[in-house]
Amino acid sequence: MRFNSLDYLFFFLAVVGPFFAIPARLRKTWLLVASLAFYMYWSPVFILLILYSTTIDYFVARRLAVVDDARARRGLLAFSYVTNFGALFVFKYFDFFMDSWASVMQAAGFPVDAPALRLILPVGISFYTFEAISYTTDVYYRKYPAERDYARLLLFIVYFPKLIAGPIERAWHLIPQFERTAVFEYDRVREGIARILWGLFKKVVIADRLAVYVDTIYAHPDQHVGSTLLLATLFFTFQIYCDFSAYSDIASGTAQVMGIELLRNFRRPYFASSIADFWSRWHISLSTWFRDYVYIPLGGNRSGFWKTNQNIFTVFLVSGIWHGANWTFVLWGIWHGVFLLAQNILDRYAPLLVRPGRLSHVLRVALTFVIVTLSWVLFRAASVSDAMHVYRAIFTNFDAARFFPGNGAQLAYGAFGIAVLLAVETCTELGLYSKFFLPRLKPARWLAYASAVLLLLLIGVVDGGQFIYFQF
Repeated sequence: MRFNSLDYLFFFLAVVGPFFAIPARLRKTWLLVASLAFYMYWSPVFILLILYSTTIDYFVARRLAVVDDARARRGLLAFSYVTNFGALFVFKYFDFFMDSWASVMQAAGFPVDAPALRLILPVGISFYTFEAISYTTDVYYRKYPAERDYARLLLFIVYFPKLIAGPIERAWHLIPQFERTAVFEYDRVREGIARILWGLFKKVVIADRLAVYVDTIYAHPDQHVGSTLLLATLFFTFQIYCDFSAYSDIASGTAQVMGIELLRNFRRPYFASSIADFWSRWHISLSTWFRDYVYIPLGGNRSGFWKTNQNIFTVFLVSGIWHGANWTFVLWGIWHGVFLLAQNILDRYAPLLVRPGRLSHVLRVALTFVIVTLSWVLFRAASVSDAMHVYRAIFTNFDAARFFPGNGAQLAYGAFGIAVLLAVETCTELGLYSKFFLPRLKPARWLAYASAVLLLLLIGVVDGGQFIYFQF
């Protein structure tokens, strides 16, 4: 069930109500049953895949806890990796690599028929696979003890608020919270529900409204000029942020109501003043996962400047592949990797060009925003050829008079949603958000809640539209 549906509202009420009513010792079981039901609502058969990988990781971790032989431990960890990444490869990447191989062979004059599985992608597989890998890796390095309670490990993997699209949790952060006895606290519950409401607003009023314009243009980019494509790309820049951060807000708000804190996933990324700063603000749980389990094992920054940059580029290449089985995502990862390398080179060899004061903070934020916005073309386009057409049209076929491909009301809805978002994000960036919960502002706070609900009902796209990151 989607977070932006009535089904989820009823599910949320059905889970949270009994959660506070039942004895504390039964709450883990209640959350596990609810989480399994939540996932099976999507695809009952694929729960078997989660049980398969979790069971293997459970026994692998138990063995890692008692085995001291280095070779045996490496073998156990490798077995966990093969199990988890193997399933991810088969369901998500097998057809992509076979099709790419066939294209290369055909270009070389050796046409082949590539095998294809055409499997349905299990919902959330990229997210829970990374969580499982982080667990066994942390046990391997003795950063976290192996779980003796199978049900608790399974709950870590399937905990329903974050199951489908993150945040990508860590065992050391989430599992201990299942043991806490949460009581009903009005302020915490209110803030959690407010976060859910803000997430719904971003998804239904902003992201899904922007999607109407974006989908119209990107469905046939060859039929539009650069100005229209640029506007659609700008709209997509805010659409994908509102869509993905909305999921994170609803997930975190849901968990917060029940006294559980999920990892932070966004920190106003479009206020970033560099590409490095952007990735410290965007999809933070994924960025830190790659830092801890790819970048640092590759050597991190311990082997000199150029080796460090090679490691960074590798991380972004893998990040692009993680996002989707399409060359557009690979190029998107390369794009960010190249610009981050360029930033590092300038910082090292031409510091006068980039040091604060030479280029104002506002201009650096604007430049970073332009780079990120143009990168989203690769993320949104259906193919590399479509993306190249969009770039060519933006820079060579710009017609400012053709911003309206149909109903101009969609442009007004989009501009309104972006304006609301920027107003809220600006206040938060300036540290004013906490003041919103001061007692004297209670009337303004409830007015804001009521206005959000009214706008949800009046102009929200309430068809239960898919979250973008569900495809990953």
